[in-house]
Amino acid sequence: MARTKRFWSRYRPQAGVVNHPQPGAAPRANPIARWLTVLLGLVMITLAGLIGHDLWYVFEQKEPSKAWAAPVFEWIGSAAVTDAAVAVGVLVSLIGLWFIVAALKPRKTTHVKVDSPTSMWVRPVDIARKATATGRMELGKVPVSSRASKKKLDVHVTDEGGEASQARLASSLEQQFVRLHPQPQVRVTVKQPVEATRNARSGSSREI
Repeated sequence: MARTKRFWSRYRPQAGVVNHPQPGAAPRANPIARWLTVLLGLVMITLAGLIGHDLWYVFEQKEPSKAWAAPVFEWIGSAAVTDAAVAVGVLVSLIGLWFIVAALKPRKTTHVKVDSPTSMWVRPVDIARKATATGRMELGKVPVSSRASKKKLDVHVTDEGGEASQARLASSLEQQFVRLHPQPQVRVTVKQPVEATRNARSGSSREI
């Protein structure tokens, strides 16, 4: 019983001590090497089937002529070295080099960090959705479309407010995403509605 109390006492918060959680690692995309490994595994399984086929006919059926690998090796051994063969060899070497680079290449980050004591991350699509909701909240039920990346945020609005709506929405979006690191560069584009444009054109033509 005393041993159990000592064990749980390690995890009890102590007076005057503030425990800050350590931030987690940044979410990253799936490595290319993962898919290459799956592809390589399928190739190895296929080769294992071919080898099993040849071993069966060579040692069990005593019919080496039905082996699939023998004609391939005979063709490779008797084939003449041509420019096409050299080009194929260079291409295979480049593919192998690309496999090595892909396996060692660091994975890309897929989320944006939120400035918070805890580990919080958001996706660019979440930023775009939040920007669209903010635009509709600020300007009312107007057509709003947003597109975000880890560094930029483009918002397109169809509204009659013009520059006033543009400045208002840009200021609101900058306040919304001030805690993101890095903070995205906000760009708001306001487009006049088609009906308002037509009315303005018709009014100007009437004045003339």
